[in-house]
Amino acid sequence: MILCMIFKINGSSIGCIDEVTGYNADSGILMGSSKSIRSDEWAVSTPMAIAQEANDYKYTNSNIRGGYDSDMFIVYGQPVKDISIIFRFSQWGCVLFGSSVGLSFFWCVRFLGLFLASFEFLMLITKKNKMLSFVGSVIIVFSPTIQWWYATNGLMEMLISAQVGLVLFDKYLKSESFKEKTICMSIIAICVGTFILTFYPAWMVPVAYIFVPFLIWIIIENRKNIHITKKDIIAFIVILLVFAGLMARIFIKSWDTILATLNTVYPGKRVLLEKGSPKVYIGFIVNSLLTILTSIANPCDMAVMMDFWPVVLVILAVYIFKEKKSDILITMSLVVVLILHAYYLFAMPEWLAKATLFSRTWYGRVYQVFGLLNIFILFRMLATREFKFKNKFAIVISVVLSVLCVLVAKYYHPLVITKVIAVVLVGIFTLIFYSILMANQKKKMFFTVITIFMLVIGGLVNPVRSGIAAVENNTLLNKIEEIDSKESGMWALIEIGLPEINMPMMVGAKTLNSSSVYPNLDLWHKIDEEHKYEDIYNRYAHIFITLVPNEEETTFELLAPDVIRIFMTYEDLKALGVDYIVRGAKFEPYDVENEDFMLEELYKDNNYVIYKVK
Repeated sequence: MILCMIFKINGSSIGCIDEVTGYNADSGILMGSSKSIRSDEWAVSTPMAIAQEANDYKYTNSNIRGGYDSDMFIVYGQPVKDISIIFRFSQWGCVLFGSSVGLSFFWCVRFLGLFLASFEFLMLITKKNKMLSFVGSVIIVFSPTIQWWYATNGLMEMLISAQVGLVLFDKYLKSESFKEKTICMSIIAICVGTFILTFYPAWMVPVAYIFVPFLIWIIIENRKNIHITKKDIIAFIVILLVFAGLMARIFIKSWDTILATLNTVYPGKRVLLEKGSPKVYIGFIVNSLLTILTSIANPCDMAVMMDFWPVVLVILAVYIFKEKKSDILITMSLVVVLILHAYYLFAMPEWLAKATLFSRTWYGRVYQVFGLLNIFILFRMLATREFKFKNKFAIVISVVLSVLCVLVAKYYHPLVITKVIAVVLVGIFTLIFYSILMANQKKKMFFTVITIFMLVIGGLVNPVRSGIAAVENNTLLNKIEEIDSKESGMWALIEIGLPEINMPMMVGAKTLNSSSVYPNLDLWHKIDEEHKYEDIYNRYAHIFITLVPNEEETTFELLAPDVIRIFMTYEDLKALGVDYIVRGAKFEPYDVENEDFMLEELYKDNNYVIYKVK
């Protein structure tokens, strides 16, 4: 961990800024390649974290959303110099060491935290089987869902806080030491706060469902050990009051932001009652491998927790019908599995979706995480089963399951699954399924095969790079900083999109159309006085601008649920207080002598032009 921070090792795809702006090649890469598809990381969340350094890590930042104070903590989830940061452990490095080292801390501490949290949690449910717990932790950390969504939406924090909290809750119930119980309660409170403040219900809801059986199981398992003293009650009340005070402080400071977010057209008021794709559902065992081996349009949405569910079903059938095992933890987990899968496969009526909180999520997010519960069930069975598969029987089952999986993949990706790839996939999954079925007899094989496989499908997702040279040495950024340092003003990025719209804020320059995690209605009402287009800009949005003649009407266009384009006039720019314009050099130059459109060219290179608005 310390070595990684010294050498500023991180997994960001921020090198894509170099590639998009056209100044340099992807710099700083030690291994792998930047993933342009992860624009929500390299073009949004990481630039916002860097922007916080230019803002001295204040709770609010006036360099984004058109110069209005913007809450950087509750929704943006960025590092702030505030007691609230106690609930955002992965951001401590930025506040303490700055962006370059802080980004390394962010990536490394989350990896280490999830691995150790998963290991301890699996130790709890596998009855302290270290080998199984280690392999299970590798599967979780390197599962495609984790790796493709590593840096955004707080999934890592959800899983770390949930697992650490449950492990400590079990320890609390077993302990007789007042000091130990108090420490456990304190850390559990931090874990609860961390989970709540991820503020991303689309994953919070299914993740909470996944861990409910384990909470109930821990209480049942320790029901005879529970011994609460007066000192414990007093300590609990004190911790609860401190926790409530901290949370109240956060929610009071950020209440307007929370209301603004909840009242957005997207994602606040979005209720999706659609069902998922049966093809994707059946074929997801190989989808994640395909995202590494081939070019898939959107591998992020195909990513899953790698749970090997066909072989899990086989072991489950043997566990229940052959061994006639009855495990309350597995039983409760299966109930939740059925609920999550039913939600995915069948459209849920709105009243039921709201009653179960599924109205706050959607099938795509549930699909990406419900495999985690299958992983826990698998390792619980491996740790408690007695039945041993015969070698030949295990081989036959493995071959049959592999062929079925590849046939489904062939049906779903007919152009991708050639005969050669099909044979390779059958061989790979036969080996994997066989090693799982024979896990108790051939432990070394199980350990080696699963670990190598997970390193391939997960370890190849994100790059390994040193530092943030893509930002520090970027010509456009340096020029913006130079100009703004002499005379600060409002910047607008015209006829260009990500990542440019989020670049001025990285050097502390006020930006009109940076990505808005929550909307600035007051800003856009200045050019939409009748609120005609409010449904378009009242959302999480990446904002693109096209400049049109003054005689044309100002209009807003929805390009995607999170992308809008504003056709605004020169007069609109003046009304919004714009001082500088950045535009691509490939476009026809503006007529800077036009009296209705007066601009002064300050800088030009082969890629961009910077104008001053007169």
